[in-house]
Amino acid sequence: MNLDAKINMVGFKIVKAIKQKGKDKSKYKNFIDKTLGVLANDGVYAYWVYCKANKISDVFINELEELSNQINLKENGREIKLIFNGNPSEKFFQTLSQDLNQLLFFKEMLGKALIYARYHAKAMGDE
Repeated sequence: MNLDAKINMVGFKIVKAIKQKGKDKSKYKNFIDKTLGVLANDGVYAYWVYCKANKISDVFINELEELSNQINLKENGREIKLIFNGNPSEKFFQTLSQDLNQLLFFKEMLGKALIYARYHAKAMGDE
């Protein structure tokens, strides 16, 4: 599977997770645009903080595991993963900021995934 297909899949997974939220669905749909704005204006770590502060990491962080597998982060010889023991790892975002190339690559992938999520959400309407 090529990278664009993986990014598309992540965008779809975000919307699928939103659909499972029931009555909170519209709140989560609004967060697609808000998180995209935070990412574009303030960066990847701000995205992490925003998701944690708004208690939306269950959708907007957990569904990014596929994207994080494209990034190879190591610290002291140990691999750093986005999801650690079933929970989102702040260490991933802190370590990511130490490698500019991987940070910009992840930011671009995440931005595209959120744009695809926006289109998937609009296509699904209020189903």
